Amino acid sequence: MWALVAVGVLAALVSAAARWRVEARNRRVEITLDYSELRRLAAAQGVPLPDVLRRFRAAGATSVALQEESIGSLEEARRIEVVGAGRNTASLLPEQALTARILEAIRNKTRLNVRAAETARGTELSFDQPLALVRGVALGLDPQAVADARAAGLGVVGRVGNWEGVTPEGVRWTLAQLKSQGVETVIFSGDEVLGFKGYIAADKEEPTRPSTESVLREQGLYFGTVEFVKQKGNDLLARAAQDRTVRVHTVSGAEMIAADIPGNIQRFLLAARERNIRLLFVRLFTQEPDALAKNVEYVEKLTAGLKRGDLTPGPAHGYNDLHTPLILRLLMGLGLAAAWCLLLDALTGFISRGGLGIISIPVAASLALLPGVGETAGPKLAALAAACLFPTLALLHADLLRPAPGGRQGLAPRAALEYAFRRFLAMTGITLMGAMLIVGLLADRVFLIKADAFAGIKVAQLIPIAAAAVVYFLGLQASPERPWPRVVDEARRKVIYIGTQPILLWQVAAALGALVLLAIVVLRSGNDPGVGVSGLELRVRGLLDRLLFTRPRFKEFLIGHPAMILALALGATGRRLWAFPLFLVGAIGQVSLLNTFCHLHTPLLVSLLRALLGFSIGIVFGAVAYLLLERLLRRMTSGATRAG
Repeated sequence: MWALVAVGVLAALVSAAARWRVEARNRRVEITLDYSELRRLAAAQGVPLPDVLRRFRAAGATSVALQEESIGSLEEARRIEVVGAGRNTASLLPEQALTARILEAIRNKTRLNVRAAETARGTELSFDQPLALVRGVALGLDPQAVADARAAGLGVVGRVGNWEGVTPEGVRWTLAQLKSQGVETVIFSGDEVLGFKGYIAADKEEPTRPSTESVLREQGLYFGTVEFVKQKGNDLLARAAQDRTVRVHTVSGAEMIAADIPGNIQRFLLAARERNIRLLFVRLFTQEPDALAKNVEYVEKLTAGLKRGDLTPGPAHGYNDLHTPLILRLLMGLGLAAAWCLLLDALTGFISRGGLGIISIPVAASLALLPGVGETAGPKLAALAAACLFPTLALLHADLLRPAPGGRQGLAPRAALEYAFRRFLAMTGITLMGAMLIVGLLADRVFLIKADAFAGIKVAQLIPIAAAAVVYFLGLQASPERPWPRVVDEARRKVIYIGTQPILLWQVAAALGALVLLAIVVLRSGNDPGVGVSGLELRVRGLLDRLLFTRPRFKEFLIGHPAMILALALGATGRRLWAFPLFLVGAIGQVSLLNTFCHLHTPLLVSLLRALLGFSIGIVFGAVAYLLLERLLRRMTSGATRAG
């Protein structure tokens, strides 16, 4: 069985290596600034806009983001005059240079009827629709702003929105206009992506019909999906156009009120280094004294930080194709099936004694075949099974709290720690096997861009801890001396005995404390945790992020791993009653270790370093805690002896 697990892990490592190579080929990060902010900054500082653009380009900025103009925005800028507005009509007098743009946009994007008439003041445009509807018509990017950016050596990120009555032809025209202006990446504005609702993905029944997905490929454009921002149709477009998707991070206007430059730099660098963000949409601090110099320095420090993190400032691009072959997935399924059999045997001993157990065969067969079902559905379920099975197997593959040889007669602290380290290494190795299977099963581009994610992480956090609590509390592990029927009978009698005993207040308090701790662990886990973090924890996180390449997880190096070392060392010396609650706390470290690798949009190198740091620091903390505890216990024992 262990050999089959090894085969599955080897197959997973092949997939993980492919993912590693794909991640290594995408190390370029684009720094984008908002054009309207740059224009306001230039006006406030009394510096010509071209000079401001060139200074930010020299500081490391890659591009500027330009919002498309609309009839309404040009009216506000006094470049279009409203000369008539009735209940169902509107008449406009635009600048002469705008007339052709407006007519072209009206023809290609809407079904509005427009009439052009020459007057003494210019070309007057008349609509048979109210002014409120006409104002919303978008005309594309300002050609002069595009020219200013290009002259300064900056690229352009186009910001366009969806509109009511969008058509496939309108989608094609809008994106083609962006490409003709030199745009490489588009970030959709508003709460809908372009083409929502019916024209986002290509239609298999009408393959020639334009869609946002097909036109992105046709025009060679990338689509920026903004982290933490919910847009209708975003996930569908990201799945359909994985090769044209770039992850974007920005700081919203509301967040900028309380933000500062050092905090934003750290936030952007973490996003690029640890979450596969490849476009940083940087908002400026326009209210700062000497704002121009400070913001230029802000971009310079951000650029320098990217370079220190082995990232290259430059235009963003998508990830190469990544997909796990079916044969590798099925080999990983064999590893899952073997892990199930090993877990069943660790509890019942059936397989070790030559049997299979009625439940082992159908479940093992299902697990072996599950990774081959569908493109992502089967692998995701198999990954969830690995997340539940392997930490549970790590905690239950043997009685880890049994005394070491000679432990009850008194074991030296160093010997107890060595024994604990060996057990901890074995336990952690099994958990990491499960982590590698998850990485291998879900080595797919759709997870790198977070268009899909590992599902069921809260269940995977709960099951191993709950299983360990039940098994160790009731003694549900068979051995040659205690065959499974006897184990079940003893557990039944123990449950009956406990059920007839009075409940004490301290027991209620302890149970509530354990439930609260478990609830916090579960709620704080996953890609989108349901519980925030305190201000103190945020400050400590910031300190660790500055001191270390990547921050280890508190649940591992500060809680789980030290508690597990303590539990295993105490168990080795025969103090099982003390070791048991610490063992359950230590189980948090194992499920957290595996959870580290379930964040599939985090680069694999970062996850490995985070796990290694948590493991190393946690062992040190656990060893120090055990030595201090042993010293305290010995002083108490010697004090009691002298008093006697």
